[in-house]
Amino acid sequence: MKSPQQELYDYVFLESLNKRYDTYDHLPMASENVDYPFVTLENMNLVPIPNKTSIGAEINLTINVWGNQDQRLVVDTMASSLLMIASSSFKTTDYRYRGRMSGSDYQIIQDTSVPDTVLNHAIINLKFSLI
Repeated sequence: MKSPQQELYDYVFLESLNKRYDTYDHLPMASENVDYPFVTLENMNLVPIPNKTSIGAEINLTINVWGNQDQRLVVDTMASSLLMIASSSFKTTDYRYRGRMSGSDYQIIQDTSVPDTVLNHAIINLKFSLI
């Protein structure tokens, strides 16, 4: 049986692929020759919330959308679409989740970490409750 974090990660990864976004579990290396825009699923944390009959949790997942200097609209559209994953409740094989829009957000920044390059970079923070 997978952990609640892994099942949620797999669910969001598949949702991104179903939206036809090139999606990776890591920032692609230059040798991988990946075209913009693309999505990476990155940081995730779980905070247990015990109650009388079971243990719930709050799970946070960070997603990044990367686009070139001409793709700000595309990056924004993708980020907005991915944010909507946190607007519903769903069941995976072993767990049930409730998205928490009130704790989710995204921002778009111009990233100049690659020499002589300006990238549009959306950082999406999704919040879920394990129920």
